[in-house]
Amino acid sequence: MTLLPLLMLTILFLTVVLVGSPYVVRGSSMYPTLKDGDRVFVVPYRGNTTPSRGDIVVLKNVPGSNELLIKRIVALQGDRLIIGNGEVVINGEYEYKSARMGSLKVEEKTVPDGMVYVMGDNELHSFDSRTFGPVSENSVIGKALFIFWPFGDWQRL
Repeated sequence: MTLLPLLMLTILFLTVVLVGSPYVVRGSSMYPTLKDGDRVFVVPYRGNTTPSRGDIVVLKNVPGSNELLIKRIVALQGDRLIIGNGEVVINGEYEYKSARMGSLKVEEKTVPDGMVYVMGDNELHSFDSRTFGPVSENSVIGKALFIFWPFGDWQRL
């Protein structure tokens, strides 16, 4: 019976090292999807997997921030992006309309090769690519798969 705690710690360690790691959400930039203090499990992109539009990702080395950030990928390399008047349009196709986004100035951009464009779900209160520009795919630590704490908020992302 004394081996059970050691076995559980070993399994936890291997899960974090080989599969992914926990991340604590700080701030309200991803509200209502994620709340301040939520804990999410993040897995790195491996093998043939690459970031996709809609993925919620943790980022490192973002210009203007010393912290890890969590954001949603809204556009990939080569995508033509138009943001404004409460809408996000990618490659001429309607993506979504947000009442929270308000009437921001209209911006049109093409995402450079090797980069992704990220935004927080709480558009009016998010430090994201609209401020610091597209980020390198190398800055993406991994994809948030699910909220695991608080336990009552458990959900797949």
